[in-house]
Amino acid sequence: MTYARSRMVRFKNWLKTLYVRQFLRIVLLQAAMAMGVIEAIFLAERVPMIFRDVIHNHVSVLDTGLIFLLSAPQILDLALPLVLTVAVYRTVLAMRENRELLVLCASGQSPFACMRPLGLVTVAALVCSIASSGFINPAALYSQRLVLFSATYHYLITPSPQSQLFLSQKRTLYIPSRVAADHVQNAPTGHEALFIYEPVDKTHFRIIQAEGLHATGFPPEKLLAVNLSQMLSRIFTITDKPEVEAPCCADTQDNVTADKVYKALALDDILPFAPRNADGAELTLPELFFPSLEKIGSQASTRLAMERLARALLCLLAPLVALVALSQTTQRNSALPLPAGCLLLMSCNVVTQWLMGFVIPHGVWVSTAALLACAALLCGLLLLLLRATSNRLLLPQLFRA
Repeated sequence: MTYARSRMVRFKNWLKTLYVRQFLRIVLLQAAMAMGVIEAIFLAERVPMIFRDVIHNHVSVLDTGLIFLLSAPQILDLALPLVLTVAVYRTVLAMRENRELLVLCASGQSPFACMRPLGLVTVAALVCSIASSGFINPAALYSQRLVLFSATYHYLITPSPQSQLFLSQKRTLYIPSRVAADHVQNAPTGHEALFIYEPVDKTHFRIIQAEGLHATGFPPEKLLAVNLSQMLSRIFTITDKPEVEAPCCADTQDNVTADKVYKALALDDILPFAPRNADGAELTLPELFFPSLEKIGSQASTRLAMERLARALLCLLAPLVALVALSQTTQRNSALPLPAGCLLLMSCNVVTQWLMGFVIPHGVWVSTAALLACAALLCGLLLLLLRATSNRLLLPQLFRA
């Protein structure tokens, strides 16, 4: 207990060191600015798709802003390694050219001891990436779909002067314009406003027409309760020889007319809303590692889990790639190493996911071990390269005044 407490005290004192505080502050500031630029570009690219969903689902202005907010986490896991690479490169480059690293080494610090704050930044980025791709983004995707569904449902049950058409594989609901529920008419005329198509069995379907509709249900019930006025219901057959077919329903009349009818419609037949486990993108990382808990194939869940984990492990490579790029930065090629480092980082992601395709059939734990081995191998290669070029990390190369 005393040893752990002393280590904690030493860690707190280390965090209070001037160069550590300055380094962390500059890196976080650079990372925040780079993340803001990437998020702005991503959301700008998402505008057409978001507005397509907004218009199709009749979303309000407030919910539109919420959808934009819920779309932001989709790029975090891929942007974090790039952001970390840019922030570390620019910060350490400024320290090198200002001869701050030389001063730290002259005071007794080793070159790699000067980079210890990078470990703290790397761990923080790794945790943020796993939290984002494994928990925050799946919840945001499901919430975004729920917002769109709620907006469409509100549009369905709210009277509107515009025509409304709801299509699904099981039922069609068409409302030219919402008629008041208490509208009175003596008898159905065959030109009623409301039109409902619903299948009865393989050879029969029902057509319902009504003069008025008043919806009273709500989503948790999975039912849409409606009151129909001046209803006309007819059952039709779709076979060429109806006389050889069995009757549709023994207890159901083919033609029904009524002044007032209460009917419960399955909400999924009008507005389908798939459960969260229907799309692997909405499952959290623990649910992907244990696919037996959800209705998703083991290989599909393993592939999704490895994609998220591979992007998270890029955060371990990002600082090393930034330092390697820095060691190659000279006055002649000052504009090339950083883009080349970002390209190398994304290439590692592509190659790693390609290699994972060969081990995914063997299960999630074998794939995880292989992915960790690949990450460890890449880290080892980058560390060896840094050790060979460590002097370039300390000596200024741009010859600034």
